[in-house]
Amino acid sequence: MEPIFVLMIISGIAGLARFFAYARNDARRAAEARWRLARPLWQRAAALVGGEFRSGPGPSGDPRMQISVVLDGVALLVDHDVDRGGAAVVRYSTRITGTVSNPSGLRLRVNEQQLGRPSGGGFRARRVDAGDPADDGAFVVQASSPALARWWLTRELREALRAAAEYQLTLEAHRLTAIRAGLEDDAEKLASAIRAAALVAGRGRGLAKELRALSQQLGGRLLSGAGTTSPGGMTIELEHRGRRLAVTFGRDGRRGAFGTQVRVARAASPSERFIVRRRQRRGPDRASSGQPDDGGLSRAYEVQAEAPDRVAWRLTDEVGREIAALRPAAVVGDEAAVKLVFGRIETGRDRIERAIAIVSSLAAPAPQGPYR
Repeated sequence: MEPIFVLMIISGIAGLARFFAYARNDARRAAEARWRLARPLWQRAAALVGGEFRSGPGPSGDPRMQISVVLDGVALLVDHDVDRGGAAVVRYSTRITGTVSNPSGLRLRVNEQQLGRPSGGGFRARRVDAGDPADDGAFVVQASSPALARWWLTRELREALRAAAEYQLTLEAHRLTAIRAGLEDDAEKLASAIRAAALVAGRGRGLAKELRALSQQLGGRLLSGAGTTSPGGMTIELEHRGRRLAVTFGRDGRRGAFGTQVRVARAASPSERFIVRRRQRRGPDRASSGQPDDGGLSRAYEVQAEAPDRVAWRLTDEVGREIAALRPAAVVGDEAAVKLVFGRIETGRDRIERAIAIVSSLAAPAPQGPYR
């Protein structure tokens, strides 16, 4: 190869190296300029939420900022990431992270509708409605349990999420993450996002607190984790009229819906199985069919039993009226137990005590009854 061509190649390589060096320097200067502009805004956001602001060089020498805050007992860390997609391109992302109490094991992701398809393909959950038509049009909500997600997303929390637009919030296991593309340069928006993340995290603590209070009111003991009868749930064990009773907050089986169940053990033969199931709302009201009015049970529920006469002895008009008034999803009796299932999260003492009375009546032993 002629020397002139070698010199041309070397000169070209050197030129490219100088170009990329200049581009890197320009990108670094641009990043530092953005950091200098955002720094006082992050300091203001920290003051708005009562957090501690820190700044300094990161591991690679890039300027970094961080806010540490504890809101309502929830510790959160706010920082930012830098992705150098090319020599002249610096992409920021703003993150809020925390380790939270999530006794139900809910997987939840919420992002603004206009952000389009949620990022993070490894998150597995189905899309659900938030429980309010206005919010359903504003947010995309994915959750492992629709009933639990609606319980979680209170009106206060949905309003906080609207104020924290542009952030995608994810709750999985005991990890909470809120992230947005770009370096946040609005102190009020950043403070709103921090508050929204704290509300989501605090909802798990709130559920555990409600269940502890309910357990004390019922005179039982609260179990969670491996000690429960439901995967990822919590159970209150108590005694009622000499029988062991369980109030479970979790899934009905491994793939069932998340809700509240009240269960009492019994001993019965297979022929004494029954199910009282809420009817699908189709066709004319059964009250016009000529059947006697039993307080609404026959209108709202259907009863299936292998021995109807035996079940009718237990399912008195009074019990039927209580079931119709309480409106559970179902009441099921098998050989081992009687179980009342709510299709939602139910933590109210009055409704739980009424459910206890129903299952106790249906499972109580009697000289002329079929159950032991």
